[in-house]
Amino acid sequence: MTPEKKIVSLKKFLEMDKGEDRLEYFNGEVIYLPSPSVEHQRVLLNIGAELRNYFKGTSCEAFALIDLWLINKEKSLNVKVQPDLMVICDKTGLRENSYCGTPALIAEIISSSNESHDRIRKYITYMEFGIKEYWIINPKLKTVEVYVLEEDEYKQNGVYKGCNSAVSQSFNGLEIRLEDIFPE
Repeated sequence: MTPEKKIVSLKKFLEMDKGEDRLEYFNGEVIYLPSPSVEHQRVLLNIGAELRNYFKGTSCEAFALIDLWLINKEKSLNVKVQPDLMVICDKTGLRENSYCGTPALIAEIISSSNESHDRIRKYITYMEFGIKEYWIINPKLKTVEVYVLEEDEYKQNGVYKGCNSAVSQSFNGLEIRLEDIFPE
């Protein structure tokens, strides 16, 4: 099952987006996201806690499930996504319920209902908007894939599983043990 799609203007989308539903917007296309599963929430909280601890006392901060607006005025592109987790170092675009800017790192937790959305659409979108590091977390396989932006293209930095630690290329010393992410 893939998220339901609907095409609307940005103005119409802003009227629709009142917070009752989980909606994403890709330059006219509205994506209705399913509610996260219990397993998804456990993984989200576990990795979120690890990121929060790592960034404590730094200029960067980890956020979960807030709206992210990616805007390219030159190409008239407007994208609103709701990443599972993102790390923000430039907080000038931070608002009460959203962020307009380019996070340093985004992590998405995939499930059978959103895998192609995260692996294709969001992968391409995050790459186009210059997100330096993208993590794809698979709770079923208990893996973390780390992609790093090099020369405007994502290169796979590693696929971590088992008793390994997921390692960030962008943040020195950021290593998260997979056994701390995935519930038993």
